[in-house]
Formats: sequence, C-alpha cells, structure tokens
Amino acid sequence: MKTVKTITGAAAIALLGGVLALGGKAVLDASRYLERTPPPSSNAVAQPFTEAKVDPSWVKSGVPNFRALETLRTFDDRAVTGLWACDGPSTFEWTFHMDETVHLLEGQVVIDYLGKRFTLDPGETATFHAGTKAVWHVPQHAKKLYKLTYPGRLVRWWRQYAGDQ
Repeated sequence: MKTVKTITGAAAIALLGGVLALGGKAVLDASRYLERTPPPSSNAVAQPFTEAKVDPSWVKSGVPNFRALETLRTFDDRAVTGLWACDGPSTFEWTFHMDETVHLLEGQVVIDYLGKRFTLDPGETATFHAGTKAVWHVPQHAKKLYKLTYPGRLVRWWRQYAGDQ
C-alpha cells in the first residue's frame, strides 16, 4: 500500500509565499530592465570620452590622462561596459571593485598582477577579480574595451577562502 504525504497548511502557505515573492522579484526586475534599457538603435550615435577621475594616490609616476566612456550599465548595476583610455608614460595602481575583463584595442600595457608580470598588446584580453589590485605601466597610450561584472558576496568570499584570486 502506498503512503501519500500531504503538505501541511503552514508548509503550503510558506511555499506559496516563496513562489509569490520570486514572481514579484522577477516582475520588478523586468520592469527596471525595461525602464533603464536604451531603445534599439536606428542610427549611429557619437559619444565622447570624458575625463575619468582616479584617486591621486594610485598614480606612482607620470601624469596620466584618463578618459572613459560608459556604453551600458545594467538596471541592477551588476554589469557595466565601456571604453577607457590613458596617455602616458605613467605607472599607476588600479583597485578592482568588480570583476573586470579588458580587451586592449590600442597601445600597450605592462601589468603586475598577483605576483606576475605580463604585457597586453592590441587584440589581447585579461581578466581581473574584484578585491584585487594591479600596477599598470602605460609607456605611451592605451585604449581598452572593458566589462565590469559584480561577482556577488558569496563568490568574493569563496575566492578569499579558497585563495583563488
């Protein structure tokens, strides 16, 4: 004989509440996304770079000229894309508050990161984790495409716990 388990009234209410909460969050996220997403392009739009301010203590040598152009930010600020440029010669320390993947478009950059030194040339890509720092050496000029992604607290904790920066 089969035994059929039933959900108690309290468990059913809790389950229904969870489903409604998740559904409500999905609707809220969708409405925020629709509200903050730019309309589809019907023509090209010229967007100028603007001066990018950085903490002066990050600059180790030179007088870098930082410029940036944010091209997209998600409704929840968990992802950002854009372009960044710097004229050197200069050396500066960069603190990553979000995970960042960069693709170098122009120039060259020598980077000291997590105890290693490597060079980025045009067409090459590198990824940096939130909560880390890198020293960038820009001999003349660099222009990159970047994508910032918020990894979440659990991922940051796991990386720190596992020593996997």
